[in-house]
Amino acid sequence: MNGLFFWLLFCQLTAANARKLRAHMKNLRRALKMAFRYKWSIICSTVCAFLIAILWGANIGGVLPIVEVVFKGNSLHTMIDERIERSEDAIAKAEATIAETQAELKSATASQAVSLNRQIRLSEALIDDEKASISRTEYFEPWVKNYTPKEPFPTLILVFAVLFFGTVLRCLFLAINMYLVTRVGQRTVLDIQDHVFRNTLRMEVEEIDEVNGTGDLISRIRGETASISRAITTLLGKTLREPLKMGACIAGAAMVNWRLLLLSLVVVPVAGFVMLSIAKLTKRAHRKAVEESASLLNRLFQAVSYMRLVKAFNMQGHEHQRFRETATDVYRKQMRISLFHALGRTNSEILGVAIISLSAIAGSYLVLNGETHLGPIRLASKQMTPSEIMVFFAFLIGISDPLRKMGDVYNMIQSGVVAADRVFPLYDQVPDVRDPANPKIIDTSNPKIVFEGVRFAYEEGTDILKGVSVEVPAGKALAIVGANGCGKSTLINLLLRFYDPAEGTVQIAGNNIRDYRVDDLRSAIGYVNQQTMLFNDSIANNIRYGIPDATLQQVMVAARHAHAHDFISDLPDGYETQVGEHGGKLSGGQRQRLALARAILKNAPILVLDEATSQIDPESERLIHRSLADFMTGRTTVMITHRVSTLDLADTILVMNEGQVVDCGTHAELMLRCRPYQRLRASQFEEAA
Repeated sequence: MNGLFFWLLFCQLTAANARKLRAHMKNLRRALKMAFRYKWSIICSTVCAFLIAILWGANIGGVLPIVEVVFKGNSLHTMIDERIERSEDAIAKAEATIAETQAELKSATASQAVSLNRQIRLSEALIDDEKASISRTEYFEPWVKNYTPKEPFPTLILVFAVLFFGTVLRCLFLAINMYLVTRVGQRTVLDIQDHVFRNTLRMEVEEIDEVNGTGDLISRIRGETASISRAITTLLGKTLREPLKMGACIAGAAMVNWRLLLLSLVVVPVAGFVMLSIAKLTKRAHRKAVEESASLLNRLFQAVSYMRLVKAFNMQGHEHQRFRETATDVYRKQMRISLFHALGRTNSEILGVAIISLSAIAGSYLVLNGETHLGPIRLASKQMTPSEIMVFFAFLIGISDPLRKMGDVYNMIQSGVVAADRVFPLYDQVPDVRDPANPKIIDTSNPKIVFEGVRFAYEEGTDILKGVSVEVPAGKALAIVGANGCGKSTLINLLLRFYDPAEGTVQIAGNNIRDYRVDDLRSAIGYVNQQTMLFNDSIANNIRYGIPDATLQQVMVAARHAHAHDFISDLPDGYETQVGEHGGKLSGGQRQRLALARAILKNAPILVLDEATSQIDPESERLIHRSLADFMTGRTTVMITHRVSTLDLADTILVMNEGQVVDCGTHAELMLRCRPYQRLRASQFEEAA
């Protein structure tokens, strides 16, 4: 697996950077490993890539018969015969040279013998090369003479027909390769997105709060996984396909003249060093751009979500200015990345031109002067013909196209690396609130609730709860009252295990709630909070949220108990009415009644109400209270409220102040002894008046 990963990047790397890159690519390698779940798609796409490379080289190799036919009037038959004849003549001349040289050796001095022996070795190497050439030509001779035309023009038609058919096949394999590679990339990202979102849903409120805003979270789940997909598609597609095409052309050029090819490639290390330098700058730019893009999305998300607030306070100009500043920062960083991409592409283009220029100068010198050496350097085993040098140039030009396409590969991979580094922490994150190894079963017949010595702080050093202890007997109702910020809602959050206390315990049915599975705990609690949360879905689906298999009849019964049925029936689409974003098509009171209906439908043994009737009109409130009084019977209920009428539903009232319990008792008891409660009730009566 690791070997394949580094093979895919071999054109973009140097050995000195391999170890550093191994650690740097850790998360992207994990994504690539996940992609290998779809190994058959990868295998098929790889086979297609090999076939594309072979056909690419074969099409370019077709230059040779075209040159022979057009410029010399040969057919493939005469071309074969001429090649064999030319090789035999070269062998005969080389053997004659060896014989003459061996004769000269007999009377040569020691210094002359060295030169003569070298000439003999060169002639022997030439003979070996020519014999190998004859052997290759004779292998194809029966095929050529049995299946190709003898005349030049029909031969030319055949060559172009073969080239056309080869191009069609190559395009077909290319389409299959690109489809399969895209499938692997998209399926892998779908798996990553699915896991990350599932993990995000398992994260608790405290952990989600640590992410840099909702926009950043959405950007990681959606935007940056797309960058991972592009990187995987590039690695399995272009980074495999284009080097294979280059390899086919390099192999073809090497068959023509490997020495001249080596001379042409001397500029590659320099270009590679420049490419790696650009890539380091690109990675830093990508990371900053991704962070700024997430910030921009977060800014946009907040402004749109709080549009009413923005308009109410005439802050459109302010929000636009903040958006403009962030968007401008993103623009500048994207332009910086674009500059680096352009430099990378330019580097690749210059590399291609340099390779071709070197070979053109050296090869032309050999052909025009009938030489095999460039100064003291031997560049050919035999004299090259114009046809051979043209084919050699064609192969080098064939290298330049894949090289150009590889120009932005490293930048694409760097983008994927940055994205993977931001996504995989969410992929790997383990929730702080976890299920126990051996969970207990909640005794729903006796759901007694106990807070014992509970301490909690959202920020270290600032305690919100300071040793709170209170008991709610099974089937009884506890109301919690107190000034804002005294810790009322925090108690509810701890009961639902949105957070865990720093000290103390929260117990249900005699056991610490940490001994229960989180899902079991929350299944036993019906919850209605002050910030009514509705999805952009139908009224029926919002009520049955949490009980997806509930029938419409059960939904309607719950709605009647929450006194929501009448207003729902008056709507044009009734229970199928879409409530809009955050329930924006409904009034605050209507939204709260739907939330109450949702909790009533759940029919849980524990009921938690956090200012559940704060936005309901007095007439509806009286009706709902009658329903709640019946519904709360036999259920353990914890409610936060400031309304006098709601307090009448409670068996016990807990008075809190600055994270501590001030007093706890019935309404009558508190009115006799608790001054904070007396002041609270007095202020409530004044507001009601």
